[in-house]
Amino acid sequence: MFKNHISVALRNFQKRKSFTFINVLGLTVGMTVCLLILTYAKYEMSYDTFHSRANDIYRISVDIYNGEDFQIADAQCYPAAGKLAKDEFAEVEEYAMARKFGRMSLKNGDKAFNEDGVYFATPSWLEVFDWELQMGNRATALKDANTIVISESTAERYFGEEDPMGKMIKLLPGGGELPMLVTGVIKDVPENAHLKFDILVSYQTAVEEFGSKYDNFGGNNEYMYILANTALDNEFEKRFNATYFERTEPFLERGDSLDIQPLTDIHLNSDKTYEAETNGSQSIVNILLVVAIFVLIIAWVNFINLSTARAMERGKEVGVRKVLGSNKGALITQFLMESFMLNFLAVVLTLTCIQGVLPLFNEFAGLDLSFNVFQNTQALLQVAAILIIGSFASGIYPALVLSNYRPLAVISGRLKDSKGGLILRKGLVIFQFMITMLLLAGTVTIYQQVNHMRSQSLGVNIDQTIVIRNPVMSANDSLQSEHRKTLKSELNRVAQVKSVAYSETVFGQGTTEMNTTTGFYELVNKTGRGVSFSFFRVDEDFTKAFEFEILAGRTFDSNIENLIPDSGGYDGIMINETSRKIFGYSTNEEAVGQKINRFGAQVAIIGVFADYNHHSLKTKVDPTVLFFDRYGYASDYVSIKLNAGNNPGKAYKSILGEIEKVYRQVYPESDFDYFFLDENFEKQYQADRQFGTVFTTFAGITIFVAILGLFGLVLYEVQQRIKEIGIRKVLGASVGTIIKLLSSSFLKLISIAILLATPIAYFGMNEWLSGYAYRIELSVLLFIVPAVGLLLIALATVTTQAIKAANENPVKSLRYE
Repeated sequence: MFKNHISVALRNFQKRKSFTFINVLGLTVGMTVCLLILTYAKYEMSYDTFHSRANDIYRISVDIYNGEDFQIADAQCYPAAGKLAKDEFAEVEEYAMARKFGRMSLKNGDKAFNEDGVYFATPSWLEVFDWELQMGNRATALKDANTIVISESTAERYFGEEDPMGKMIKLLPGGGELPMLVTGVIKDVPENAHLKFDILVSYQTAVEEFGSKYDNFGGNNEYMYILANTALDNEFEKRFNATYFERTEPFLERGDSLDIQPLTDIHLNSDKTYEAETNGSQSIVNILLVVAIFVLIIAWVNFINLSTARAMERGKEVGVRKVLGSNKGALITQFLMESFMLNFLAVVLTLTCIQGVLPLFNEFAGLDLSFNVFQNTQALLQVAAILIIGSFASGIYPALVLSNYRPLAVISGRLKDSKGGLILRKGLVIFQFMITMLLLAGTVTIYQQVNHMRSQSLGVNIDQTIVIRNPVMSANDSLQSEHRKTLKSELNRVAQVKSVAYSETVFGQGTTEMNTTTGFYELVNKTGRGVSFSFFRVDEDFTKAFEFEILAGRTFDSNIENLIPDSGGYDGIMINETSRKIFGYSTNEEAVGQKINRFGAQVAIIGVFADYNHHSLKTKVDPTVLFFDRYGYASDYVSIKLNAGNNPGKAYKSILGEIEKVYRQVYPESDFDYFFLDENFEKQYQADRQFGTVFTTFAGITIFVAILGLFGLVLYEVQQRIKEIGIRKVLGASVGTIIKLLSSSFLKLISIAILLATPIAYFGMNEWLSGYAYRIELSVLLFIVPAVGLLLIALATVTTQAIKAANENPVKSLRYE
């Protein structure tokens, strides 16, 4: 019997090649897209799960308030918070913390490199987390001051094939050298870790060298984690905060509270300031998962539609089988077997396609995903589930419809297409094109939003700017300052250099390099107290080089600033318009000359500049304060504005050569680390562009599968009505009449789908856009364009078949009538 079912199925496939091809192609494309997205989603949801007790680890971070009004969520925490949790709560077994002080250099003999992945960590950092320690002792590797644990790749860079354990290496934090003892080698941190590092220095080193304190509740600069022996909920967070306020100050006086966040939630569900890395988005993963389900459902719907549409054609086969003794169960088995065989063939083709498509997807997304059903049990289960569910879901309804035909009605020629089956097919077509319309509207909206952000003025000019990262040196501050003056002077002599400016950070470098404080407020009425301000230090040429719009007052001038008695280098400040409003000054002119409190010291406002976007336009403008870097101690970046003409691409190569030559003369032992500021700023939109491209690609594939199904239905409709078309041709019907005859019903269904999908698309896109500070407004055009495009594609599909049928010689279809 089983062999007979297979033989009959193969015979039917061969007899109806076009429908078999359409079904297999649609299923293959749907399955390929679905498994690709599932592979990506699995990777995104796997962040930090490689730790054996990942579900027991939580991050403590700080939420900042102004009175009772929430201001900002900060990913970093106070050093004393972890010890408080461990000492006061039985649920907490241990805490671990790490701090990043910024860029540092590591030196071993003549091998020296600038390092960005340096963290100062407590000994428990190696015990709370399962970092794979290749050499060294977890308990003691970070116990003492001046000890260091390095990654395998770092060990290879500095020591080659030599065993690094017990060797000395020099750490250059800037302004001196610290001899460090290598006490451990760790395997490179996996890519799916929300915090990545290359070098761990003992936290005790920070205590002794930089003044860090374990019992400090005054500066939240540490990444803090606790290991719990039970699940921590909101009730624990309330008790923890109550104890925190008892030990420090009441909530309204402190202006903050502590937030407890599961480790495995950080990557997809956290978008706080000072995140260690750029996190992903749960909403994006969810959207792509919905697309994966939609495209697979559309492929299955195509199968159901084509199978039920062909029910009349296979009616005689069913009637003869029933007359010869086949029961209903045997017929259902036969049709489910056909469904299983088509789905199985699609699975085989899908597994082949994925091996070819995945490398392209990896290259585009910058990932290293793999898919192997023979080595990954979860992948095997996914494929098996898709095969089984797909075979049953796409095959059961056609099987029930066909097996219920009565032999007498079939053989006597009185079998007609059921009203219920016709309604179902129409409903499924509407459902398919509703999904297609949703994806098209989403694609247009995403494209418009990303383009809107990239095309908006930032309020500063970042074009034709090369930025060099200043090297970290062992020289003292005054000597470093002299080096920087020399570099600036020599660079200004290069013919095509317009200006050179130093700053603590530059535009688009993220929140981790921006200082924040709630310590600024107006002296008389205390306005601004509790508000989180961003600030950084710049030299006198910074605002001029980037063409800040000065609304009142003046910019920094070393000839004036250096006459002011030194009180820590924070004497004169410039503020943006947002800060001016927060301080309560009615005009920009009124703000100039006023004194502002900064942690007990008074600083004068010398100028007010127009708001600008320091970060991407996904975020609003922060209240921003600029300090004059009197001695150049905080000048981490050298911004070089060029005059490269209208075609800078050709000129950059020669200019870069000149700039590097000057740089090597001043810093002969340092690496030349540079980037183009506009390109670097654009990287902030990389995730949005990638999402838009991925969404558009998968939306296009979904449309292809839907149109493929429509093509199959139109092809069947033409075959069923070929005699009617022949008679109409004989009676004088034109090609246009035939096109209208075949297309009207399908276009009506697609129009209904568009009308139903439009409000859903509007609310969905409006919700997505709510996450952007600078967003487009949803106009009618955003929905008209995809609707018209969908109708045109559908019309072209129907018209192609209609013209072919209309041009057929009617004699062929009527020769036996």
